[in-house]
Amino acid sequence: MILKSEGIISKNWLTSFKKLFSRQPTGDVALLILVVAMVLFGLLMVYSASFIFAEERTGDGFTYIKKQLLYAVMGFCALFVSSRVPHQRWYQWAPAALFTVITMLVLVMVPGIGARAGGAQRWINLGIFRFQPAELAKLVGVMFVGRQLVRHQRELHDFKKGIIAPVALLLPMMGLLLLQPDFGSTALLAGTTFILMYIAGVRALYLFGGLFGGLSAAALLIITSPYRMARVMTFIDPWRDPAGKGFQVIQSMLGLHNGSIFGQGLGNGKEKLFFLPEAHNDFIFAVIGEELGFIGVTAVIVAYILFIYRGLKISWNALNQRQDRFGFYLGCGISLILGLQAFINMGVVMGLLPTKGLTLPFISYGGSALTLNLFAIGILYSISKANQGSFYEAE
Repeated sequence: MILKSEGIISKNWLTSFKKLFSRQPTGDVALLILVVAMVLFGLLMVYSASFIFAEERTGDGFTYIKKQLLYAVMGFCALFVSSRVPHQRWYQWAPAALFTVITMLVLVMVPGIGARAGGAQRWINLGIFRFQPAELAKLVGVMFVGRQLVRHQRELHDFKKGIIAPVALLLPMMGLLLLQPDFGSTALLAGTTFILMYIAGVRALYLFGGLFGGLSAAALLIITSPYRMARVMTFIDPWRDPAGKGFQVIQSMLGLHNGSIFGQGLGNGKEKLFFLPEAHNDFIFAVIGEELGFIGVTAVIVAYILFIYRGLKISWNALNQRQDRFGFYLGCGISLILGLQAFINMGVVMGLLPTKGLTLPFISYGGSALTLNLFAIGILYSISKANQGSFYEAE
C-alpha cells in the first residue's frame, strides 16, 4: 500500500513537471510584451542611475547592473514557472503560503537572521543574497483575500463572514510588517484588500466602518511615531529642513524640473551624482524625469496605465467567460497592488505623497521585488491562458 501511494505521488510530480514544458494555450501576449519592455527599460535606467555611485562605492561601475541582470533572469524564470502552474492551485496553497510568510516575517526580527539597512529590519540574510519577505507578503496577501472572498461569497452581507473572515489572518502579517517598520507595504496591502472587498460586494456600512477604523489606526501610528511624523511634516514643507529630512524630496523635484520637456539626455543627469539618495532604487523615477524629461515621465505613466488595464481585462474575462471568481479576485489583486505601488512611488518622487519606501515595479533596482513581481505576472498570465483554452479544465 505504501509503495502504491509513493508511486502515485511520484507519478503526479512527474506529470506536473512534464506540464511545465508541455504546449499550453497562449495567454495575453500584450501583457508580456509590456512587462518585458518595462524590465528592459528598467535595466537601462538602473545602469544610468547607478554607474557613478557603484564606481565610488565598489570600484566597479557595473556592480548594480550586473546584479539587476541576474535578478531579471531569476525573475523571468520565476515568471515561466508560475505561468505554467494552473492559477486555481493557489486557491489550495494560499493558507500554507500565508503561514510561511508569517514565519519569514518573524525570522526577520531574529538577530543573526534578519538584516538591517536604512533604519529598517526587512531582510533575511541568506549569505549570498538578502531576501525581503514583505514583497512576498503583498502577493500572498491578495491571494489569501481572494480565496476568502470566494469561500464566503454568499455570506458577504454578514459582518463576521464579510469583514472578519477575509482579513483576520492578515492582521498578524500586517503587524509584523509594521514592526520592521514597513508602513508603505502595510498600507498598500490594506488598500488593495479594501478594493477587493468592495468589488466583491461586502456591505458598504461594514466596509467603510472598517475603513474609518483603519484610517484612525494609521493616524495614531503616525502621531505616535517620530520618524513617521517627520515624514508627514517633510511632505507638508520639505524646505523647513532642506539639508536634512527634506533633502531627498527637494533633490527629486529639482531633477524633474531640470528634465523639462525633452530631458538632459540619457546618462547626462546630475542628481544621481551623489545629490539624490537611492537614485537607482526608490527614486529612479526622478532620474527618468531628469534624463528623459516630460516625454519619458509620460511614457512610464502610460505604461503603468496600460498594465493595469490589461490586468483588469484579464480578470474580467475570467469572471465573464468562465465564472472564475478566484481568478477574477487574484488578477485584480495583482494588477492593483503593482499598479498602486507604481503610482504611489511616482507620487512620492513628485512630492505629492509622503515618503513610503516603495520601489517602482519592474524598473527600480532590487532582487526580491523584481523576482517576485515577475512571478506575480506569471500568475496573471496563467489566468489569461485559462481564459483562452481548456488546458486547466482537467486540473
